[in-house]
Amino acid sequence: MANNSKNNWTASQLMRTKSYEIKHYEDNDFKTVSLHSHDFYELYFFVHGKASYIINNYHYNLQAGDILLIPPKNLHQLDIYDSREIYNRYVLWINPKFIKKLSSQKTDLSKAFNIAEEKQDFLIRDFVTSEKIQSMLNELYELSSSNDFGNDILAESIIRELLLTLAKYKLDYNTPIKKQKMHPTVSKTIDFIDEHISENLSLDRIADSLFVSKFYLSRLFKNETNSTLHQYILKKRLLLSKELIEQDYTIVDLYQKCGFIDYSHFFRAFKAEYGITPKQYYTLIKS
Repeated sequence: MANNSKNNWTASQLMRTKSYEIKHYEDNDFKTVSLHSHDFYELYFFVHGKASYIINNYHYNLQAGDILLIPPKNLHQLDIYDSREIYNRYVLWINPKFIKKLSSQKTDLSKAFNIAEEKQDFLIRDFVTSEKIQSMLNELYELSSSNDFGNDILAESIIRELLLTLAKYKLDYNTPIKKQKMHPTVSKTIDFIDEHISENLSLDRIADSLFVSKFYLSRLFKNETNSTLHQYILKKRLLLSKELIEQDYTIVDLYQKCGFIDYSHFFRAFKAEYGITPKQYYTLIKS
């Protein structure tokens, strides 16, 4: 979970627990993580710095107190644009099964994340809500820094309150924040990739379909997403493969539907991205 001093940042994007993990980071030489996704929920609270955040095909220019709700399987990445500034933030990861355990039949505590995904509106920028959430994150961080008797129970109650606060805001007071959509050509490229994910998606084909130069498209896509077209397509295919594994697709149907040329290519890419094999992932989600 956490320790008493501010955490040393790590590039690892894997949860070590089956409940939640909270980190409070301060960096003055942050090394960014490539475009990625999780199988868990992430709450990101921006305290200080100069940065923007990419979620799917949207950019958010961050301000102090901003809250980002990142549901599972959504591609996202931080973009630091002034590394001389101290970069300060809280990051809370929550296992979907843990949220389900904390929820009731009447109250789904993943509601705020679900609304964010449905509306593609991942940012909360509200002073009152921000103060409440930061206070709860700080208290949760302190509780998670020791093993004192009862801290686990207190932590669960804070997470419940935090998730309820976010859900009520999204349900009752949510005013969409102006977000910067990516360049129209990049947005069209992403839409084309989503529509043709199981097919051959060469740079030539995509550029021809959009009536642009492949050199222009390649350069523009990298500038907008911090990712090459090849890397982006691979990540989208792997995300789809996880969804199909969860739906019990056979391996043959799965890799073909995701656009991989053969099983060995799919297997190597999956293990390189997630650190486990497709079979291990299936066992993990079904356990």
